[in-house]
Amino acid sequence: MHDSTESKGSARSSLVIMICTLLSRLLGIVKARVLGSVFGAGAVADVINFTFNIPNNFRKLFAEGAVNSALIPAFSSLIALDDKKRSLRLFSLLCTYQTLLLIPLVVVSYVFAEPLIRFLSDFDSQQIELGAKLLPFFMVYLATISLAATFNGVLQSHANFLHAYLSPLLFSLAVIFGVTYLSDSLGPMSMAYSVLGGGLLQGSYSYLMVRRYGYRLHVALKTADTPFRPVVKAWSLVTLGMGMQIVTQLVSFLFASSLEKGSVTAFSNATIFYQTPYGIFFNAISAVSLPLMSRAYVLKHTEKLNHYTRSSLVNLTALLLPSTIILFFLSNESVSVVLQTGRFTLADANLTALVLRPYLLFMLTAAWYGMYLRLGYSANRHSLMTKITLVQNLLDIALMYLFISMGWGIISLPIANGLSYLVGLLIACIVLRDLYRIHSDRLLFKELLRILLANLPVLAAGLLYASFAPTWHHQGSTLASFLLLALFGLAGCTLVLISYQVAHIPLLELLRSKKQQRNL
Repeated sequence: MHDSTESKGSARSSLVIMICTLLSRLLGIVKARVLGSVFGAGAVADVINFTFNIPNNFRKLFAEGAVNSALIPAFSSLIALDDKKRSLRLFSLLCTYQTLLLIPLVVVSYVFAEPLIRFLSDFDSQQIELGAKLLPFFMVYLATISLAATFNGVLQSHANFLHAYLSPLLFSLAVIFGVTYLSDSLGPMSMAYSVLGGGLLQGSYSYLMVRRYGYRLHVALKTADTPFRPVVKAWSLVTLGMGMQIVTQLVSFLFASSLEKGSVTAFSNATIFYQTPYGIFFNAISAVSLPLMSRAYVLKHTEKLNHYTRSSLVNLTALLLPSTIILFFLSNESVSVVLQTGRFTLADANLTALVLRPYLLFMLTAAWYGMYLRLGYSANRHSLMTKITLVQNLLDIALMYLFISMGWGIISLPIANGLSYLVGLLIACIVLRDLYRIHSDRLLFKELLRILLANLPVLAAGLLYASFAPTWHHQGSTLASFLLLALFGLAGCTLVLISYQVAHIPLLELLRSKKQQRNL
């Protein structure tokens, strides 16, 4: 009975994560459409996207890294031990020290905004002035969103995934409505006020939800008799790797800002489209697989650890390979239908699609690399995974510089990123071979071959479609174009479902976790 209940709970949690992530990605696309329509893809849009990317990358340090590496396990342990007093104390400590860390960053962004933008970009004087006005607002957003991540981590520790994954949607809605209705009177500053309001809305909502479990914002400085130090130590290791990722992202935008006008916006928009299928499927699979792999490692169940690792890789391939094929052949069409309106032209859409396609070719590689990092984390090898992350990011930067020097232009960025992930994956396969020997797993290669063969029909359909050199999307974002895109997308998905049915490949094996839980 316990296994059945736990299984249903895991299935519901995975489904909640998948649906909320889907909504988040869709709202991200709508947000990009609104920004493209209002600000176009020129100098102003480049400044907005570049400046917003600065706190958005720091979020990985103060939000995502802490939650994924240390905060959730720590709170989950205290909750399991019914140690509410220490749990409340840890919450107060994390919020206090996080605030003390973030306040100086906000102050620095206000006092030295203009020199920072000048140092980090290749913009002209007017663009630098605009970026300096936007940056302090965006850094306050960083503070609110980082605290919200702590609140959401606690919610997840209490198995409240709905509100944890629902709150980020409020931010996107605030930006969409804010820019839409304030841009006429405030111009680019409408983005600043909308981001600030959205961050406050998300943080307030998450805090109201976490209060239901007894947590309150109190100043706390003494760390005795709490797991604060182990949490910070684990956070520090992952933060180092994520810090390198931030540097790489900043360098990417710096390179993009040195290319033709609109390159920053094309680069930023391409990642939104790429992250839609990647985020939906990778988040759902990793959220279920990581706890199972961790528990199997702790219990020294080698066969089960191999089973969960193999299953996660197979599921990622089954979901992301057809996504890659369909979106690759509909890349120009997708970008045009979604973004080509107002000041966002067909040329802007084509440039975005040009950047998107190399990302798609390496999407599965990136997902496998991410899952291998989680395999290392499940065995408490945070230090080793951090070293691999550092090597991967250094290689990414070196390749970007090399390819741009060779005259490859904006596509240098996604190609360098994909190749660095491939090298990182190969290194991870070698150093983690004691946990999972991928080269000798015949069952894995058998499943991968089945998936590959099952995707040949949709690949053939894509090649046939491309041979006609369709131009219907040139009219941009219209109802007719949207319906045609939906029709072609639905046809591709239907073909995949039929092919998978014939090949007996269960697309939603992730949600069938009863057998997995029972194995443990």
